Amino acid sequence: MRCKGLAIRVGLACSLLLQGAQAAQVQVGPWMVVTENDGRIASMSYANPQTGIGIAQMIELKIGANAMPTQGRIEFKNGVKRDMSKEEIAYFYARLDGPKTAWDYLASKDRVNKYSPVRAHLPEKLAGSFIRVIIMDGNNFFGKLAFDSARPDEFMLEVPGASGGPIRFENKIVSEVEATK
Repeated sequence: MRCKGLAIRVGLACSLLLQGAQAAQVQVGPWMVVTENDGRIASMSYANPQTGIGIAQMIELKIGANAMPTQGRIEFKNGVKRDMSKEEIAYFYARLDGPKTAWDYLASKDRVNKYSPVRAHLPEKLAGSFIRVIIMDGNNFFGKLAFDSARPDEFMLEVPGASGGPIRFENKIVSEVEATK
C-alpha cells in the first residue's frame, strides 16, 4: 500500500513538472501545437484525421529538431491507442500538412530566419542546415541544404526519405528559404 501511494505521488509530481515545461497550447488550423517555454514545438496533435476507413480519433506526434516528428501515437474511435511506426508518422505528418503548419507557426513567432535567393545568394553558413523552401507557386519543400560551387545560381535540397538524390532548385524560382533560429 505504501509503495503504491508513493508511486502515485511521484507520477503526479512528474506530470506536473512536464506540464510546467510546456508554455503554450495553440490551435493552428486543424493542428493543436504545444510549445516548450523556449518556444520550440514539443508536440502536435490532430483530431479526427482523414483516414482510409475513418477509424482514427486522434494523432499525437512528439516533435524534435527541425520541427520533425520523432514519435507518434494514434487513438482509434473505439478507444484503443497504439504507437505509430516511423513510416506511419512520416506519412500522416506529410499528408496532413504537419511540416507546413509547424514552420508557419514558427515563422509567426519570429523563430525563423528568412532569405530570398532571387535577391541575394544564400549564405554559405546555411550549408547542411535543415530548411524550408517555398517556391513561387507556393509549394513547400523541407530538407537539408547543399551547395554546388559549379552552379552558384542554384542549390540542392536533400529531402528525408526521398529517392533519386537531392532536388535541385534554381534561385529564380524560389520565393523564400527559411532556417530555424
